[in-house]
Amino acid sequence: MDNDQQDLAKRIQALEDRLDIIQLIMSYPLALDSGSSEYARSAWSPTGIFDRGNENPAEHSGNYLGAYGVDKIIEETTGPAVRKAREHGMAHLMTAPHVVIDGDRAVATNHNQLVQWNGETFVSPRITSNRWELVRQNGRWKIERRILRLLTGSKESRELLGRELTP
Repeated sequence: MDNDQQDLAKRIQALEDRLDIIQLIMSYPLALDSGSSEYARSAWSPTGIFDRGNENPAEHSGNYLGAYGVDKIIEETTGPAVRKAREHGMAHLMTAPHVVIDGDRAVATNHNQLVQWNGETFVSPRITSNRWELVRQNGRWKIERRILRLLTGSKESRELLGRELTP
């Protein structure tokens, strides 16, 4: 293969990786909101960690605090609180992620907005910054760590959004 063909192959791989990562991140809330726990589990590396921050209720999102693994993630998504929220009308709206790829590792950054039906209108109880640390395993991108912080004006939530931006 000559240099032009090698360059083209690398560019095509980079595009495929980016598309696979975007598809993974944009499909994850669909799995959560539809109750597709098997898909949600398949999105995570077996050693995956979901980090929601410290124990101050004003600074974390959801019922589980701190960082926890895949079993707890699936327990949460299939548990009574999330199931009840789904039955009453719930959506996790993701923005398209900013993606940085480095070999078999990648970082994606975006916003997530929770929207719920309160019986009369939709309300948004939270918006978060998200950092998705991804790893390619057996040819497929998986979530290795997800860091989520409420956008309450904290320095940490703002820094999470800008960490991978380079001029």
